[in-house]
Amino acid sequence: MVLKSFATIFWALLFLAVLPTVSALPNEGVFPDITFREFNILVQENFGTDVSLATVLTVLFTLTNNPTLLSLHARQQNPAVQGENKVGMTAWIKALARALHEKLAAQVYTLEMDGERDTKGSNSALINSLGEKLDLFAKHLNLYPYNSRGKFQGKLKTISHTQIQPALVICPDSIECEQMSCKPWAVHQITKTRDIPKVTLVKGSDIYQNVSVLTGQCFKCKTLYSADHESLSEAISGEETRDRRIYLNSAKYLKVGQSVWVDRVFSNAVVNGMYSFHASASAYMDYWNNSFGVLNQDKPLKLSRRQIWQTFVQESIRTIATSAKVNLELNDGLAIDEVTKEAFNILGEDGLIRAADQHSCPQCTQKYKATSDIINSADPAAVIGADENRAVPPILHPNLEASTSNTASRENMQTNVLDNEPALVKLVVVDGIVMGPQHCAFGDCTADLANSRGGVFCSVHNIQYGAKCRVRGCLSSKISGTQACLQHKDEWSKYEFNHKPAIYAGVRRMLRQSGENVPWQPTTERVPQPHDEPAPDVQTPKNYFSAGRFYCVETICAPCGAVIAWTKFDKSESPTHILDFLESVYPTEESRPDYICIDKGCAVLCTAITNGSWERVWKKTTRFIVDTYHYINHRTNDFLCRKYCNPAPLNGSAPNLVVADTNSQGHVIYKRAFNTQVSIISKIM
Repeated sequence: MVLKSFATIFWALLFLAVLPTVSALPNEGVFPDITFREFNILVQENFGTDVSLATVLTVLFTLTNNPTLLSLHARQQNPAVQGENKVGMTAWIKALARALHEKLAAQVYTLEMDGERDTKGSNSALINSLGEKLDLFAKHLNLYPYNSRGKFQGKLKTISHTQIQPALVICPDSIECEQMSCKPWAVHQITKTRDIPKVTLVKGSDIYQNVSVLTGQCFKCKTLYSADHESLSEAISGEETRDRRIYLNSAKYLKVGQSVWVDRVFSNAVVNGMYSFHASASAYMDYWNNSFGVLNQDKPLKLSRRQIWQTFVQESIRTIATSAKVNLELNDGLAIDEVTKEAFNILGEDGLIRAADQHSCPQCTQKYKATSDIINSADPAAVIGADENRAVPPILHPNLEASTSNTASRENMQTNVLDNEPALVKLVVVDGIVMGPQHCAFGDCTADLANSRGGVFCSVHNIQYGAKCRVRGCLSSKISGTQACLQHKDEWSKYEFNHKPAIYAGVRRMLRQSGENVPWQPTTERVPQPHDEPAPDVQTPKNYFSAGRFYCVETICAPCGAVIAWTKFDKSESPTHILDFLESVYPTEESRPDYICIDKGCAVLCTAITNGSWERVWKKTTRFIVDTYHYINHRTNDFLCRKYCNPAPLNGSAPNLVVADTNSQGHVIYKRAFNTQVSIISKIM
């Protein structure tokens, strides 16, 4: 019993030990406090006359950033145990001198006095000379843990550089007016001294307090110039004007809070961190606050989730706008949610991510090959078996056999090969993610919700349907505090009961895992929908108690994981919708990839031949294939899929989809040239 209790306590303590905690650095030591006159004399007496300011500062910061090594060096110079010998030039200080030599390169010789013997021919002599000078400087700068009588004063602490932080001022980057309708007049500072705001600036991981923010103005056109944007008044009609804001892509600092600014290093880290770690704004907020916000013990800084999200939006807008070579211009004074919506309407390009357009990397492209590397022409995956003599389904075009060969057939490829410049074969992966973003519940409207927290209508239908009962077809007014009239109050009460997480049914719903059958869950039989079968009919909801949801988010992704384009499908992921999406992203022959990998590639191919888009759009440039995961689940007698959509045929019909390689035993093996199982979810979430 005692052992069991001890084990319980042990595991409890271990659990507490691994919990994330906020820890700050130990107390820091002050920066060396000597007069400039003393320091100047020290430099003149020990360094050459042609030593530069940069070299002197490098020596100074080398000492202030290595207090632990200086403590080790000083300990050997002050023996405390019988049998220890006093060492004047320790290996510790020599190692620091050697590192300084590598840092300064040829400039290290300017540290020698003009009358000092030349050490260029002896590296050992130079290191010893540098070590002696570093030892001397450390003692004069009080970076030595022993006093003049050899008494130990305590191990050197980490030297604080807060005292020598620069005085920063956030100001416009433009030095003259840049409006096309105005001349290049000088930009004047217009902020009154008493009104200059004092803010906190996060520069990388460093925190600067009481930073002044200045605003400039062109006195002719009255355009205001700030560090991250420009503001101007635009005439609408007559004397009526509206204020416009131009988000500058060249901004060095971004305002992300009422009194918080960040530099582009910090904002870029937020974007990369949230993408690479798939972190939310709250998770990144905790990471930064626990890692860097507590380092300044005098004035610790804790960023909020809103400020992290503001940073993410501001940096994303400028990244996308830079790739589009425009500066985003919106109405001034918009909330961050409105900025996001307006930015997408202007820069979204219907889901095409311009920064990833025509993306190319070794994982996404292969050099064109006219002949296959495959030696064995037998391909068990391409054998049709008992249906080998089966006629091509009548739905197919008569010349399908010749036009859907897996071998890429672009005419420009052959031309490039003749020019001794092999063309690149490109593949993209198309897939849908059933993540159900919300939209307006009314009819076929797919507009954004006017209120994403509990709302069910867009701004237009919210006004039209606002006071009415939310049951379809009912024209009565709803009762206050509910979303239904008196007649349908019971339906609303039942819905409210089943959708509140605080009540018992809501808790049961939260505890239920996907695919789990629990006693309180009714037994339902769900027939999985094969990828090549038509989507089931969508039932019309009986009420508008909840918002509508899109069926899926459809993405086009490169094999390396870069997302190229995306859109939302409302009712189903039908082949027709997929083809329309592909045509909008790849409107010209030059832009189309050689292979498009889709989980339902064979169904898309059938639809393309039926509706004529195969002959009209895809025949000359592109082949549809099925990804490897879904291909092995297709029916063995699926003639079209196995014949024309094989992602890696071993009969040599697709030289650009299968490549030969050698394994560790020296045997020739065949592998797929492209990754058709790219993790799209990890790139989106």
